[in-house]
Amino acid sequence: MIRRLLMLLALALGGTGVAHAQWKEASTRNFIVYSDGDEASLRAFAEKLERFDFVLRRYHRVEAPPSPNRLRVFLVNNQNAVAALYGAPESGVAGYYITDSRGMMMIGSRNTTRMAGARRADLETRTLESETVLLHEYTHHFMYQYFPATYPSWYSEGWAEFWGATRFGANGEVEVGHPAEHRFATFEGGRWLSITNMLEAQNYGQVHDIGLLYAQGWLMVRYAWENPERQRQLQQYLTLINRGTTYAEAARQAFGDLARLNSELRAYSGRGRFNVLVLPFRSIDTGPIEIRTLAGAQQAMLRTEIELSQGVSNREFPAFAARVRDEAARFPDDPFALRLLAEVERTAANPPAAQAAVDRLLSRAPDDARGLMMKAMLATDALRAAGNNAAQAWTEARAPLVRALALAPNDPIVQEAYYDSFALTMAIPPEEAQAALYQAMELAPSDGSLRHKVAADFERREMIADAIAIIRPEAYRVPDRSDETERARERRLRREDRYRRAGTTRTESAREMLDRLVRRQEEAGTR
Repeated sequence: MIRRLLMLLALALGGTGVAHAQWKEASTRNFIVYSDGDEASLRAFAEKLERFDFVLRRYHRVEAPPSPNRLRVFLVNNQNAVAALYGAPESGVAGYYITDSRGMMMIGSRNTTRMAGARRADLETRTLESETVLLHEYTHHFMYQYFPATYPSWYSEGWAEFWGATRFGANGEVEVGHPAEHRFATFEGGRWLSITNMLEAQNYGQVHDIGLLYAQGWLMVRYAWENPERQRQLQQYLTLINRGTTYAEAARQAFGDLARLNSELRAYSGRGRFNVLVLPFRSIDTGPIEIRTLAGAQQAMLRTEIELSQGVSNREFPAFAARVRDEAARFPDDPFALRLLAEVERTAANPPAAQAAVDRLLSRAPDDARGLMMKAMLATDALRAAGNNAAQAWTEARAPLVRALALAPNDPIVQEAYYDSFALTMAIPPEEAQAALYQAMELAPSDGSLRHKVAADFERREMIADAIAIIRPEAYRVPDRSDETERARERRLRREDRYRRAGTTRTESAREMLDRLVRRQEEAGTR
């Protein structure tokens, strides 16, 4: 299941949809950045992203090397274009982060966006810089990549808002702790989310005002940043949550008098000045940046690639597949188009068309790793449909995947497919397949479905404690539905099925898995 970490804002809508200028690609150590704007702006932003990654690493003492699975970033013309790509033109989405392992990515705009209701006199405090949105979204990715744990929604967004306000000055100076100016308007008119509601909320749906969750999340993180006692309490609160304590109990134990904390935070929201930490760096080596203009099908079908990584719902998939067929027909010999077409046809349960696209792809690009992966997946699909459990047949079907692993050892999709080629036989996959799945999760730690699959693998091996540790961060983001009525559950499942990503099936939720695993552990301990 895809989870979208949104920056939901009440923004003025203006301009046109997705631009039709040429897409360019900038490759750096940590990112692959795409933009349909000018090359100079693309290079400048790619450099800024690398500098920001450097600052986050230094400040949080991260010594791990850059992930070989680089994050993709797509820059479009304006906020309208962002919302259109998200699929909700009137939503006010100014940027978002896709956590799916098929292609983790951020979407944002190249241009500054003015917030709705901004008056000329206070325009500076009502303007949201596009780079602020993208730094916010990258902070989410950084958190998942290097500090995977359970984080309440308010903290996840507040931490991202705090670091998203980072500014880069001259002579290598980096300024941390600037106020999130665009959030102050949220508090006008006495609007406020009680601290109890904020600290106890497990997800966005448990607060009455998403804007306040962002604003007060930032305020709380910012307050704790310069208040050592509240910082200590905040860390205790997060530790308790990750040990399984309820959010309400964690808040009570960590912060004590919540009414007092609420008063302190309200007073802090009216503060006129904020201290800023200046981090001086003589220089920040951003590494080489290579820029090229996309060609052929990649230039024409990049939006299709974005949509596939975001996920297309069952309800929308037939129309989407028809569009992809039309687009791919314009590029009958282009590996990029054939790769997308093969994936879409397999998802559409059209094996002959998928096989034809794969065969044509591999005749033109025999070392295309995802093409080889798709060839193996189609072969295992056929074996499973025929009920053929012959070990030799499965070994032969898996052969293209073995080659794909050698060609693309850092592609989480290929790693996961290798594991699945064993799991589909209903036998416990061998250790090398388990290792491939675990590596896929490490390459895409923000993908909840991979974490779920790793936990399920551990359970099959009776490694219950390990399964619990793996699924816990994902599970605590899901509301406890133990008191849900059967009727409410049926309504929820129907709604989820309607919007489920095409090609996926209903599975036990992470929370349901955790609760069941804990019961198993407790029952085993009483024997």
